[in-house]
Amino acid sequence: MAPKVREGDAVVALSGKWISWAHTAMAYSAFIGALVTGLALHYQKIVENEYYGYPQEWFPSVSATIGDRYPERAVFQFFIAMTSGPRLLLVSLWYILTARPNTSLPKIIAGVGVFRTLSCGGWTYVTSTDDHGWHDIFMISYLVATLPWTLGCLALSPNNTRAVKYRKILAGSFFGTLVPLVYYFIQHKVHKVPGAYTIYAFYEWALILFDVGFDAVTALDFDSFELIVRDVKGSSRGKTQQVADAVLEKEKDKPVGKVFGAHFLWADALDAAADVYNGFVFWSMLTSLGLTVWYFPLWHMGISGYEVMVMCTNVRLVHLLSLSGLLAYLTKTPEYRLFSVAFGVSMSCLAWAATWYAERSQLPRLESRILAWSIGLVASSVAKFAFRTNNPIWPIMHSENGGWNKMGLLLAALAIARSTRTVTDNRGGMDLADRPKTPPLLASLGLAGLLFGLHSLLSDSSTMILWVWEGFPVRGPIAANGVLTIAAMAVGILAGVFFKGPLASWLNLLLAGVGSFIVTSYHNWFGYMGALLLAVTLMALVTPLVTSAVRHGPIAFGLGFLIYNFLVLAHVWVVAYAFVPGGPLMREHTDWVMTATVVSLGAGVYATPRAESSNSKRTRAGKVAPSRFASYYTYVLLVIQLIAVTTSYLRFPTNDYVPYHPKDKVITAGIWTIHFSLDNDMWSSERRMRDLIKELEIDVIGLLESDLQRIIMGNRDSTQYLAEDLGMYVDYGPGPDKHTWGSALLSKFPIVNSTHHLLPSPVGELAPAIHATLDAYGELVDVVVFHSGQEEDAEDRRLQSEYLAKLMKGSPRPLILLSYLVTKPKEGIYNTYVGEKSGMKDIDPSDWDRWCEYILYKGIRRSGYARVSRSTITDTELQVGKFVVGQPESSDEQMKEDQMAEGLRFPALFRGQGDVCVKLNKPVMALVSGSDCSCGDLLPAASSKVSDAQCSTNCQGFPEEKCGGDDAWSLLLTGLNNNVGSAQEANNSEADSDSDSQPNTSPKAAPSPNPPSTSSATTPSPAANPRPSSNAAAAAPQPDTTKDKPPSTITRASTVVVTAPGQTQPAAVPTAETTPPSKGPNTAGIAAGAVVGVVAVCAIAGGLFLFLRRRKRRALEEDYQKNPVNPFETEAESKPPASSHSVSDSRLEPSVMMQRRQSDGSIADNQDYSRRILKVTNPDGT
Repeated sequence: MAPKVREGDAVVALSGKWISWAHTAMAYSAFIGALVTGLALHYQKIVENEYYGYPQEWFPSVSATIGDRYPERAVFQFFIAMTSGPRLLLVSLWYILTARPNTSLPKIIAGVGVFRTLSCGGWTYVTSTDDHGWHDIFMISYLVATLPWTLGCLALSPNNTRAVKYRKILAGSFFGTLVPLVYYFIQHKVHKVPGAYTIYAFYEWALILFDVGFDAVTALDFDSFELIVRDVKGSSRGKTQQVADAVLEKEKDKPVGKVFGAHFLWADALDAAADVYNGFVFWSMLTSLGLTVWYFPLWHMGISGYEVMVMCTNVRLVHLLSLSGLLAYLTKTPEYRLFSVAFGVSMSCLAWAATWYAERSQLPRLESRILAWSIGLVASSVAKFAFRTNNPIWPIMHSENGGWNKMGLLLAALAIARSTRTVTDNRGGMDLADRPKTPPLLASLGLAGLLFGLHSLLSDSSTMILWVWEGFPVRGPIAANGVLTIAAMAVGILAGVFFKGPLASWLNLLLAGVGSFIVTSYHNWFGYMGALLLAVTLMALVTPLVTSAVRHGPIAFGLGFLIYNFLVLAHVWVVAYAFVPGGPLMREHTDWVMTATVVSLGAGVYATPRAESSNSKRTRAGKVAPSRFASYYTYVLLVIQLIAVTTSYLRFPTNDYVPYHPKDKVITAGIWTIHFSLDNDMWSSERRMRDLIKELEIDVIGLLESDLQRIIMGNRDSTQYLAEDLGMYVDYGPGPDKHTWGSALLSKFPIVNSTHHLLPSPVGELAPAIHATLDAYGELVDVVVFHSGQEEDAEDRRLQSEYLAKLMKGSPRPLILLSYLVTKPKEGIYNTYVGEKSGMKDIDPSDWDRWCEYILYKGIRRSGYARVSRSTITDTELQVGKFVVGQPESSDEQMKEDQMAEGLRFPALFRGQGDVCVKLNKPVMALVSGSDCSCGDLLPAASSKVSDAQCSTNCQGFPEEKCGGDDAWSLLLTGLNNNVGSAQEANNSEADSDSDSQPNTSPKAAPSPNPPSTSSATTPSPAANPRPSSNAAAAAPQPDTTKDKPPSTITRASTVVVTAPGQTQPAAVPTAETTPPSKGPNTAGIAAGAVVGVVAVCAIAGGLFLFLRRRKRRALEEDYQKNPVNPFETEAESKPPASSHSVSDSRLEPSVMMQRRQSDGSIADNQDYSRRILKVTNPDGT
């Protein structure tokens, strides 16, 4: 209600009845809010009791509703906490109302009321799960105190007939409800009557309604009370000066006073927020451009033509809506998504350049727009900090992997509508005195250096933290300290607001040079101090350098963005030197790039005006003073900083991680090349990687191709999300300034010590390695994560093998190598890594079809080995081994997994029906209705193919894949026989001998999603015999319904190997479709080289390339339609297994057909794309 201002000292007066109504509203909100939330989210769980569930029981009790489930408990506790204040005031007012001389009953009842309030808080916040004994004590105390409270209130009630009447009704109803409540509780607990607990629940809820309603009657009595707040010193009337007033009076002629001296207006605050959000959108789209370009050279293993989009930051492109970049997530095709992002970035660049130039005659408004743009960068960095280095509105995000695209788009539309509702009147332009006297090129260099520095170093708060990271023990900042980087950026912005002029700009340039030197030359906390200094000075230079570009006109922006593009390419060149012309000149010269950046900034500072004339500051009559603008942006900046501090608090590691099988002292270790955390369809893959690692119960994992801290990769760090969500320690490996493609180690075990190595690489790219010592169950175990050089650099690989062999041989502790070796088993440098020189053993010496990923070990017992299909998560399989700590190495004898202890097995979640057809010796598998699997001997006739749309049913457990339809089958080969005949051929051969043979009446079939790929989804003809026979049905295992969810991908069943205690033989799993991969160069290096090389290609040539490419593709599609091929024909070379224990892999993976790039990481992924490895899941999706 509106406050009442009285004569004298009264400031606010409030009727006492509002205390009662506030108490009633909060109490009912607590119980009803929890009930509604529970019914909406966990209905069947909260109605279930110890004997029965739904539908016998169909309404929850109070205790089940407000128990331990989230968010019901949180909703209840929040409103109960809000109830406590009005509750204590209610008890106090009741005592004041009923107190009489010479009687102690009011005091007793008041004491009971306080005790009842405290006991209510006790059973509310101490649940039976927390402490069952104390919970019951508090609950019983509350119920016991209810009786004297109720009777005492009746006895002390004032002579208010209406209030007494309601109290009697509610009290009688309360105590009357206890009888049926107890009766139905006995029916449920003793007699176990179905549905009795539901009736009991209704009476329990009635007690709550009557109890709260009884106290609500006090509103009729408190109506005679009025609570008054008195100001006895006149503070509310401005008689005393506030600290802020004193400061503003003292600083009124200084920048601080000008900024904060004006009155606060919400309309101007909304304008500032809208401008800042527009800046946030700009930086979000700009930082996503390189990321979406990067995807294509990775898959094409060379220049794809799409790299021309990196030039779209030139502001002379078409002028349309910039929000197309935010809409890009709706486009599933990566090419079109890239086009949308490129178009959006070009429009955003043009929009901001035009906005700044339009404000050129009004310096205060221009500086405010620049301020909003720079705070937008801070907001983008905070968003990535909160979402662990992924921007939630990037086009690689969507709702399933954590994206907030719809919300971001809505806010962007509102921000644009708000910030562009007025048009700046710029008639007359700048004064002649303000015309620049320096060439536009200098201002362009300053703008380019500024944009590159902000983008490469400050678009993610952890970038420079990883520059100075050197491993364990921790001697420098960690990811959660990114809040310091964000704070330094804010300090720089404020410094630019309050300290202006040429002297400030030259001082900032000098300090920027000092900070650049420190961060590139030193590590740990001292190196990070240089990073913070660089962050402050870069942000402080934003306003003068952008203002200088505006003064020099549009040409400064055109040249500036072009030079920025060259700096971006040089930024990649330093690590991709092995794949571009003249690359060795830039090899590992990040210092050159930093120097070029500082020199560019210096050129820009030189181009700024020497002094501000009085004319340049003048504004038109009626315009808002400078202080009115800057203050609101400062408030927005402070809000963003509070969000950053809160995020940092929530993200600090707990360091209390527990391995999956501590009783068995098992280490489950894996190696995975994660393809820079982009899946095969250009979506961020961190969540899917997390799910697979969690489902495989991996304790230690090495990740390769993991350095994402470059503009072209989005300045990300996937290890932050994986480590924090999985509960693991993380060592990032050699940082971004070490010029590698990255290696990382995640561990459930404490990392006692780690050392980063750059192995000898005189010719090719640098080879990173991490040598870490883990505290595994009280014993020290070494783990090495290693990525070798490429095959074409034979001398590099030889030197690296000798270096690593010496390192492993010298370790006195058990050691596990998780590696990327680029060699064939038992050939060449393999014998340096495995054998006497290193002391290491291969986890599976009989697994002949490996090329890159290897797991080696020494001094520890190996108990299992698995190779896991990558699905569409990345381009390389995941290899996993199990080791037992404290037990010596053992022999190579294999035994069945069911004879092993539970902790030594791989999770049952990865068992399914994928090997049914192999067990039945059937070469053809048919999938239908999402989960049904049938086996056959022949392929269907080619004429049975139908539209791809008919195979529209999602595979259970893998909704991104299609497993047939209601009347269509997805047909796959199991690998037992790659030369399978078709039903049509069989019918023709039998036509003369069997006149009664059944005609081909099969239902229609669907072709593959990507013609002319050598795969297809079809419906089988009767001759193909896809329907399961009685034997097949009997052989099929029953679905496992004990799991909560399906796996995110599968293990190839026949590769899961366990061994007997004291004996070890991991079974190699050479599959019929796999052969040693063709030798090829490193795809990441080629991708980076392709981006650098595109500088020599103009936009016209790129457009012509795309046109010819599209025309050629269209011709191929037309040719395929005219001449369809049998999708199941294969020319794959098949090698015999190296061991008698090896068996063929039976499973087929529906996703392999959609791959765009062959993999060096897994030999099974390098050939024969006419076969697919099925991801196996439980058929019911559980």
